Amino acid sequence: MIGVLVVTHGELAAGFKNSVHLIMGEQEHFDTLGLFEGNDFGKFKEEIHDKIVDLDSGDGVAVLVDLLGASPYNATAMNMSRLDDEQHQVRLITGVNLPMLIETLSTRNDHQSLTDFVKTAIESGKNGVEELAVKRGVDQN
Repeated sequence: MIGVLVVTHGELAAGFKNSVHLIMGEQEHFDTLGLFEGNDFGKFKEEIHDKIVDLDSGDGVAVLVDLLGASPYNATAMNMSRLDDEQHQVRLITGVNLPMLIETLSTRNDHQSLTDFVKTAIESGKNGVEELAVKRGVDQN
């Protein structure tokens, strides 16, 4: 089973975990981690590494982060070559949202590869963003 780790600023990751639990129940090989003001970046980077190792059951781990180029992204990216050397297949995806998370967790057993999983994550994340437009009718006076 593909492992999923959500890494964000502050309580956002914990909020995603709570929402997933409410909608889907407890999920295996799924965890979250938040970066808070005052956290040591080196320790945060190690926590990410350790969680990825714990979540990897042999099918790889997708790390979903909130912002491209921000600290959760950078800390994960800094781990990727070390994890590759340790034989862990890891993919990093930015812009995590709840539709992305629900879709990927629901279908991750259907995916034959981590690459397919990543494609689904990106597509469902984009598809989860819509605008509700209400058209005003012409005044019937």
